[in-house]
Amino acid sequence: MDKKAALQLSINAIVILILAITILGLGLGFIKSQFGALTEQFGAVSAEIKSSLIEKIKESGELLVFNRAEIDAKIGKPEEFYVGIKNTASAKEGSATICFRMGVKCVRALKPDNSCPGGEASLVGGVDVDGNPPEYGTWFSMFDQVDIRPGDVGVYPVKLQIAAASPDTYLMEFNVYKAESDTDCATAMWPADPSDTYQTKQFFIKVT
Repeated sequence: MDKKAALQLSINAIVILILAITILGLGLGFIKSQFGALTEQFGAVSAEIKSSLIEKIKESGELLVFNRAEIDAKIGKPEEFYVGIKNTASAKEGSATICFRMGVKCVRALKPDNSCPGGEASLVGGVDVDGNPPEYGTWFSMFDQVDIRPGDVGVYPVKLQIAAASPDTYLMEFNVYKAESDTDCATAMWPADPSDTYQTKQFFIKVT
């Protein structure tokens, strides 16, 4: 009886193990398929946005465009938008691309008793023309400099996530600086005058 009981117990253990492995395999397969579907969906959305921004630049003649002109943001919750930059310059000999730097400034708050981090016109994302990052807090995660081929349009994601700010509407300014040397980012030289921007565009953020 003891041998039969032990044998039965071993068989039960093997069956349970097989069932566990099968269920685990099915679960992993389901997760993989869902993740793959989400990745494909994100890729399709990104491609659609890129195509839309390129078309917008062609129609408007602008060098800097957004897919969202006004953004509603909640404290701590990330929001994503895209920017498109057209390179109209010709690269210097030896460079296939031209380097551009990007930075976002908080110009001012709507309420008179409120202000941007660090005061008016403070950098809150990317870099300034000298490559300096934000000093008083970062609201935007983004590529701070990119290489774009002459005549091409570069489309890039920008993530907005505000850790702390007073509920208000903020006027923002997106600045793009072109390498003065018209070379790639590896050998780029930048304008001495910070006001010498390649393109500037303002937009609003409503923080709640």
